[in-house]
Amino acid sequence: MQPTDGQEADEEPKGPFDDETNLRVLGIQERRPMGHEIQCITEPSLHIVRSRVTDVKGMEIGKAITLPSDHLGPLSEVRLKDLSGSAQQEIVGALSASVKADSDRHLGFYNRANNLSLKFHSFQLLPGIGNSKAIQMVQARGLAGWSSFEEIDEACGIDSVRLLAERYLKEMQDVAQTPRLLDLLVRSEL
Repeated sequence: MQPTDGQEADEEPKGPFDDETNLRVLGIQERRPMGHEIQCITEPSLHIVRSRVTDVKGMEIGKAITLPSDHLGPLSEVRLKDLSGSAQQEIVGALSASVKADSDRHLGFYNRANNLSLKFHSFQLLPGIGNSKAIQMVQARGLAGWSSFEEIDEACGIDSVRLLAERYLKEMQDVAQTPRLLDLLVRSEL
């Protein structure tokens, strides 16, 4: 008996985007000589991708497309800097919408965040959150935690979804950012 990696002999190997359930559209571009291309964020893993499109009817910037779709070609990953200017302007809004659409996965960050060192808390990974704000957030969270982003926003006076989206964007811009919330929260098997 030969060892296998969990796949049957006649099964095709899994592609990098096979587990994605939706695409959130960032931009739609006409491609000559014919057709269109969309630039998107995948859900749930938040990869930036593009695809050829056979029919753009019903596709809108910011809206989600359920996968698989007969109107899409293969997905290919795109670097953030290679997105069109209009798609780059849409990315924080699209990331925010993706966070809200899968709130359980992302809300876990606010409920499980702890100290990374004696002087640095996980909340300080978020843009604009310093040591005193992180301490205030821990006290507001208490032992029970939060059940919604609205609770966090009200208790801490922040836009919790947008802060996560901005952190994800920062990690997409600079792969050297550590720790990487994209890898720890979104792209790992919880």
